[in-house]
Amino acid sequence: MSARPVSGLRLFLRSLRAFGGGLAVLAVVAFLSATALAAWPRVSSEIVGGELRHELQQAGAGGRDITTTVRTGAFTGGPAVDPVRLWERLPAIATTVRAGMTPSLRAVTASGDVAARSTDVAISGPAGAASNSIYSVTLEAYPHLRGSARLVDGEWPTTTVTPDGPVPVVLTATAARLLGWRIGEVRESAPSAQGTIMLRLSGTIRPRDASTDFWDLDPARARGHFVDGGDSGKQYGGVAWVAPEAWPAVAPRLDMTIASIWFPVRPERFTAETLASVRGSLGSLLASPHSAGVDGATVSLAVATAIQRPLDDFVARAQPAQTLFAILVSGPLVVALTVLAQGARLVVERRRGGLALMTARGASPLRLRTEVAAQGLLVAAPAAALGLLVAVLLTPQAVPLASPVWLALLCAVLPAAALVLAAGPLAPSVAEAKRWRWAWVAETAVVGLAVLSVVLLARRGLAPTASGMDVDPLTAATPVLVALAACVVVVRLTPYPIGWIAGGLRRGRGPVAFLGASGAQGARAGLMWPVFTLVAGVSIALFSVSMLATATAGVTEGARVRVGADLSLTAASALSQEQLEAVRTTPGVDRTATVDWAGGVTLTAGGTSSDVSGYLVDPRDLDAVQSDLPVEARLSTALKGGIPGRTAAVLGGWTSRIPITSALVVTTGTNVHLGVRELDFVPGVYVRDAQWVYLDSTIVPASSGITGRPQTVLVKLTPGADASRVHSALARIGGPNAVIGDATAERDALHRSPLVSGTEQVALLSIALTVVLCIAALLLTLVLNTSARVRLVATLRTIGYSSRQTAGVLAWELGPVLAVGIVAGAVVGLALPAIVLQPLDLRGFTGSPVQPPVVQDPVLASAALAGFVVVAALATLLALATARRRSAAAVLRNGEE
Repeated sequence: MSARPVSGLRLFLRSLRAFGGGLAVLAVVAFLSATALAAWPRVSSEIVGGELRHELQQAGAGGRDITTTVRTGAFTGGPAVDPVRLWERLPAIATTVRAGMTPSLRAVTASGDVAARSTDVAISGPAGAASNSIYSVTLEAYPHLRGSARLVDGEWPTTTVTPDGPVPVVLTATAARLLGWRIGEVRESAPSAQGTIMLRLSGTIRPRDASTDFWDLDPARARGHFVDGGDSGKQYGGVAWVAPEAWPAVAPRLDMTIASIWFPVRPERFTAETLASVRGSLGSLLASPHSAGVDGATVSLAVATAIQRPLDDFVARAQPAQTLFAILVSGPLVVALTVLAQGARLVVERRRGGLALMTARGASPLRLRTEVAAQGLLVAAPAAALGLLVAVLLTPQAVPLASPVWLALLCAVLPAAALVLAAGPLAPSVAEAKRWRWAWVAETAVVGLAVLSVVLLARRGLAPTASGMDVDPLTAATPVLVALAACVVVVRLTPYPIGWIAGGLRRGRGPVAFLGASGAQGARAGLMWPVFTLVAGVSIALFSVSMLATATAGVTEGARVRVGADLSLTAASALSQEQLEAVRTTPGVDRTATVDWAGGVTLTAGGTSSDVSGYLVDPRDLDAVQSDLPVEARLSTALKGGIPGRTAAVLGGWTSRIPITSALVVTTGTNVHLGVRELDFVPGVYVRDAQWVYLDSTIVPASSGITGRPQTVLVKLTPGADASRVHSALARIGGPNAVIGDATAERDALHRSPLVSGTEQVALLSIALTVVLCIAALLLTLVLNTSARVRLVATLRTIGYSSRQTAGVLAWELGPVLAVGIVAGAVVGLALPAIVLQPLDLRGFTGSPVQPPVVQDPVLASAALAGFVVVAALATLLALATARRRSAAAVLRNGEE
């Protein structure tokens, strides 16, 4: 009875079962690669989007909301507008402006909110107030006040106001204490064109949520405001609310009113993907003219927002982060491709005999390639789909889905392509010739591209921060190209020193070392893959370590630059000599430097005059406090090198279009000629205004009359001092309204930001994944050479070699190769940061005005290198154990057959 013929499908399934182990390796690689690649854009989106929302949240309502105002009264500067009719029309005007927004802008903003207020109204002070003290309130009507505040004491103001009676108002309890105003007390306004107004405090309130846009837009609403003018007296102010229904009766009695409309910007609605369209819509809104009709009069609406500043800061921080993410992901993927190539070779080499037999029996090369590709696709497609699902589940809040799907499809196809390439043209002699010819072409191209990328990076310098959110392809590709070029060079050059070693050992007493080194020299195919794996893995892992250390050190340095020292104390008005002395004698304080506020000074430069905040500093004291800051970030450095014979000055926030090198301070005494250096960043000292000037107090002419009062003191801590204790001591010395700058707190806050913490986590994950994939690649490399190694061990044992000598031969065969790979990878990994990180603009990422230096973490780098050494040693032991486990007689008998 004849046997039933075996169908092509059954042969395919038998082959699938027979080589399931190797195909399972490809499935694992497809799963890991698909998970990493599909998660990359989603993790990047989640981290970057979280940072965007964090930046907008930190900006506060005043730094992000879209606002517009309409003035009425004496200083309107336009058509006369009835404040009562304007109050009635405000909600409709807000609706009209919002309707003019594009859908993308409406999606991130809430409906408009409205309020109307007066200018500062001077009122009488409490009993016993100093004669030179000034008290004032701003009267305001807000329709949703009762929903935004809680009554603390007294009662809400009545909705009706009699013409001759006092106007009932409410203040926050804090503002009422500041003004010394008791409930039920009546205060009279100063005379104006509309007469006087009697105000009666009917109750006090407190915000239900002080973080809402209404309270955040104007901090004086909740706290009032206080200015200590020194000899000129003190100024006390606050916001007093009338009932919204009473505003039509109060507004005509005011010289001037300001109606406000604001559209709260919702940070939680922002994503990195929609940022470009939102910014474009915002630009169109601000550039377009807006107007509103009020009782027959047409008034223009100047729509404004300060959101561009936090968005620009975000882009400056996120752009290098996007490139860093690409670099961190590319490292493990290069090693993953090595694992994929090794797995494909393992599958094909074990099937090489069967493929040759099928070719001899008439199977076409196309059919065999199709079968091999189908097997790879069959195991890789489900694995890639599972990887995509895992990536989506791990990043549930992320937005992009199209790019992860395409990347997962690529991971599903790559194993099939790798199998086809590993199979070759199924004509061994032709394949060998073509393989070497094209190998030289590919190797030359890789080395040339690596050299070109390094040259281009060096010539370009810092990457421009205005390049948007896109990944910098040159910076992202350079680490991979350099690592691949190093692999090519090492693989080409390694046989020579190993040959020299073998030649030197030829004259030795024993044959073990010579035989092992000679075997390593002759096994070029076996040499390439372990060296490639180690050079790529070690170099990229050490680069990730350096990137992590550089970012961490840059964040710490940036925090100290922003504060100006370890700690700073800024008083609400001025610091007394007793307070300064208390700071100097605080345990843990090493050196201090005082910054005196000189008030507003009139400065002329570049044909422009302006009143700026003036500050007096002693550069020598600053040098002592800021000695460990970067030289280019020190205020004392900027005060040096000015025009000889002129007072050194540092100018910031100046609006002149030409560079300023000299300026003139106009005073009531002798005018002061300045040698000026402009800064494009604010040094780490609290400043009051957008425009400011720092003067060298040691050479300011006494005849100028420029004097200052101590406002800020910078503190350098002694080594080992407890910063938190000194912080608490400074807070006690400064009092309740003092502002404490703390570099440690700044650093910790920046580390908690989504961008910095996310980048650190991605870097650590990249290092761990690279090590794991290197282990897999090395094991596959050793498995591929198992047959030859087993035959060698069997032969050596047959001719009388002991187990120890056999182990020595294998150790000499593998040891130099693995050592060369680790050493070469370490050299490349230590050199890559200087090549790649130095041209990458990390100033926005670290929050520092200066580029952070490249830093190496010896502990983490040593740990990573030790891990690779352990991996190489374990791989060698595993190879030895596998080779010695087989029977020498059986191996030699199989070889003869």
